[in-house]
Amino acid sequence: MGGGPAMTRYLAASLCLAAMLIADCSDKTSAPAYDHQPSGTIVFSSDRGGNYDIYSMEADGSEVQKLTASPEHDGEPDISVDGTRITFQGSDGDDNEIWTIDVDGGNLLRLTDNGYNEAAPNWSTDGSLIAFSTSRDGNHEIYIMDAGGSELLNLTNSASYERDPAWSPQGNRIAFSSNADGDYEIYVMNTDGTGVTQLTRNTATDHFPCWSPDGEFIALGSDRDGNPEIYVMRADGSSQHRLTDNAADDWWPSWGE
Repeated sequence: MGGGPAMTRYLAASLCLAAMLIADCSDKTSAPAYDHQPSGTIVFSSDRGGNYDIYSMEADGSEVQKLTASPEHDGEPDISVDGTRITFQGSDGDDNEIWTIDVDGGNLLRLTDNGYNEAAPNWSTDGSLIAFSTSRDGNHEIYIMDAGGSELLNLTNSASYERDPAWSPQGNRIAFSSNADGDYEIYVMNTDGTGVTQLTRNTATDHFPCWSPDGEFIALGSDRDGNPEIYVMRADGSSQHRLTDNAADDWWPSWGE
């Protein structure tokens, strides 16, 4: 091909098109695009410091802050609805107890102090109460207490194990898991322990109930199909169906807005 003005125009157009394509590809691979940017505070447990402590971060992953510095294990954090306080399970070296702490790491408060294991604390919607599981009666039962650790109330009282309490968004019911029928199933009850209703019935293990924000549905983990997957059902136990389907273990659902 010869030179001249036509060749010059051809090369210029080609270079311009290449530059446009490079810029377009660069924009598409730089960062994920969201309809809106995530906001708020996320709390979690991490062993990045050598043992498990409670951390907080912004919803975009920035501003990571270590909130506890225990030589033991701190885990299962739950942040209050107003975003000001965190409750969590912390070991004192002998057993697990329930604690609270401000989201900035201040005002650490131990709520329980006994020789038994306390687990899975969960705030009520208004932040005045905490539901949790405890072995103080010989087997794990569901209790509630006020945010200062007093006014304890035993909601379940059976020979079976009750775990994983989850307060409904309306604040009038608590979902939990129990092996009352021989294997772990999902149940709901009123916040005074009455009206216990079994929602799942199978020969597998159902754990970790989690309410939808409108209180109409409950997500859960179940190994009913051979390995743990995430399922969802209506709050009355109907319309149960599987959401995940893979060879890995899927547990601990958490439902956001």
